[in-house]
Amino acid sequence: MRSNRGQTTVFFTLILTGLLLLTAVGIEIGRIVYARGEVGKASDAAALAAVAQIDVPHYRETGEIRFLPNFYTVAQNYASRNSTFLQARNIDVTVTNISADTDRRVVFVTVTADLSSLMPGILAYEGEYSVTGFTEVRLDGR
Repeated sequence: MRSNRGQTTVFFTLILTGLLLLTAVGIEIGRIVYARGEVGKASDAAALAAVAQIDVPHYRETGEIRFLPNFYTVAQNYASRNSTFLQARNIDVTVTNISADTDRRVVFVTVTADLSSLMPGILAYEGEYSVTGFTEVRLDGR
């Protein structure tokens, strides 16, 4: 008669290894989702900062949205300040585009970050992630 005493240990080890692997992958995917949310938060903050840099006298005279000279730097600073999770992992967020739609009175700011360092090499993941935030321009007198 053969002994079946080692089968449970092997089965338990295989199940435990699979569960640990799934947990690790789940944690990594959760970090990516959180990081994407942080890029979105940075783009919204940069859009609000860009709107604050509108040349108001020019807008009131012409109805055209024109930015003050340092608008890009201000937007980049706000994007960086609102991405602490990414900054702690040496991932920079970069303002890649700022545009304004004068007819709709909306400012759009696109922020990009390379998130590939958050994902282990065993999972394929394109790291460049961009989000466009927008803010409506509300100025008195128009």
